[in-house]
Amino acid sequence: MNSTSLRKMLKHVDKDLQLSRNQLEQQMSRQSGLYHYYAMAYARAMKDEKRVQLRLSMLESKIYRELSLNHSRVTEKMVKAECHIRPSWIKLSQFVDEHSHSVDVLKGVVQALMHKKDMLVNIGATVRVEMAGETRINK
Repeated sequence: MNSTSLRKMLKHVDKDLQLSRNQLEQQMSRQSGLYHYYAMAYARAMKDEKRVQLRLSMLESKIYRELSLNHSRVTEKMVKAECHIRPSWIKLSQFVDEHSHSVDVLKGVVQALMHKKDMLVNIGATVRVEMAGETRINK
């Protein structure tokens, strides 16, 4: 997930994480849908991150193979030094960092939604206790 699509998605996070006692029923009914939406985005971001990490390791293997053709002994330090000067490796490394950031942010959103669910349950229990004390007229 790139930073632009992450920003678009996160425009609504503050609203989705708000909690109001006045709209308790509406928020309870939306909670599972919100959780599913952000959990799926989190799963996609993890998949994208793994894909980019795989591309990076494949590039490192290619660099190692190229070095081994020219040198009899290739050390890890040589491979690392060669990687750090190649623009393609630098670009992929930046993609890995960007995707890792997306995964971390979406993980936080999913955890916040789990906390919101717990708070909704607690508020609902409090409202039921308060309503139990109210006087009712039965016909």
